[in-house]
Amino acid sequence: MEFSGKDQLLFTLLTDIHKALNIKDSVDADFVQRMICDGDGWALAHAYPSMFLNEETPPNVKYVMDVLDLWQLLELSYADLTEAERAQLDFNAGDVVFPGFDGNNESELLSIARILTEDLDKWAHFKGRIKNSHMPTTGLYERMLEELANQREPYSYELTLDQLQAVVRSRIHPSHR
Repeated sequence: MEFSGKDQLLFTLLTDIHKALNIKDSVDADFVQRMICDGDGWALAHAYPSMFLNEETPPNVKYVMDVLDLWQLLELSYADLTEAERAQLDFNAGDVVFPGFDGNNESELLSIARILTEDLDKWAHFKGRIKNSHMPTTGLYERMLEELANQREPYSYELTLDQLQAVVRSRIHPSHR
């Protein structure tokens, strides 16, 4: 959902009026104003779904949601392993901790992840943990999402040790394996 400069001005005025009138039990005027002015109108459909029944989620937002789902599954599956199983994992591919998105090259994805976790209270597992990875992540997350699709049954919410290992290893570029 995009808003023109005129729309942004009108919504800014309306949200300022809303705040000045101290209206309770309504929309969060500060959130609405910030999302519109920052170009994150998609978040309004997630915060107020009954008002935006036919809004499509943008592809970059869907991608971030898929990445958050992936990493939540990985971290929770890792947490469920025994010490003996953890010892079997190959950590050459890195720790099983969500590294975030690159603040320089993926700042839009980083911003989306923060809005989803901090403002919309989704993926509570990552609240306060969305950070700058200081490296591009899109390629490796795409490989990991592809491997996850190959490894697990649809709608399965846990991974075996072998499945976890395969997904974590897919972080490594094929030319470096």
